[in-house]
Amino acid sequence: METVIKVCRFDPGKDTVPTFQEFAMDLEGTQTVLDALLLAWQQDPSLSFRRSCRSAICGSCAVRINGRPALACQTLMQQASAHGGPIIVEPLPHFRQLKDLVVDLEPFFDSLKAVVPWLVLRDDYDGRMTPEVARRLEGPATCILCGICDAEFDETGHVKPAALVKALRLAQDPRDAAGIHRLRLLQTPPEILKLFLKELPEKCPKGITIDASKCL
Repeated sequence: METVIKVCRFDPGKDTVPTFQEFAMDLEGTQTVLDALLLAWQQDPSLSFRRSCRSAICGSCAVRINGRPALACQTLMQQASAHGGPIIVEPLPHFRQLKDLVVDLEPFFDSLKAVVPWLVLRDDYDGRMTPEVARRLEGPATCILCGICDAEFDETGHVKPAALVKALRLAQDPRDAAGIHRLRLLQTPPEILKLFLKELPEKCPKGITIDASKCL
């Protein structure tokens, strides 16, 4: 399949505004946008982007593909090219562009730290967890911290979306001493939180769902 991808380029050492560079290549429809980026990198080794596992586990390759945040390793070429025309690859929105497709993740992790993203173990916990609770926690526990939800949502209040997922998952964990009191750290209006939980499954590459009735 003859394909053209247009990749956003920006070098802070010499550029004032981002530009686009076109790469032509021949790929199978079952290959991924990450495969295309690797071929583009072979054509121009100055191209910068993040990648690691190639298995939709690490979240490193999150970018914007044809205007929509997605994992490059999870997006097939046949999906990306379905609209016709070149495939446009840009850095995630709502993040500061450092170079080409690489963005600044420090604010992302700062927001995560603000919700105390670890269990505060209860002294009286007996170690038991019902299958129902385990199933409820399984969804949000699959978050890979890719940043796509942060790029997809314009506003979720004081705490960024990925940090919301982490906090809501811990708030429902019977091992956690803070429990539902964690919600005070979020400083997120209930109406915004409800909308976020409603839209999250569609926008998250893992399709994470969180039971709002257990959180609000």
